[in-house]
Amino acid sequence: MEEFVKLVEQILYMENFNTEVTPDLKQKFVQLYNTYGNAVPEKYRGDVARMFNKFAVGQTVNANAFSFSY
Repeated sequence: MEEFVKLVEQILYMENFNTEVTPDLKQKFVQLYNTYGNAVPEKYRGDVARMFNKFAVGQTVNANAFSFSY
């Protein structure tokens, strides 16, 4: 849980300074969200829900954007 909270704080910091959140951080966030999302401290719940909606949808789109069929 501590790792997840630190990651949330890092992403919030990056957003405050208009720094792009890297795909690696987005993926790590989604993975940790699946484990700790329901137990996140109250003060982060709104931000965590917003980030999950932003990053989880973005990953699905990016994963399909580069798939090719022959």
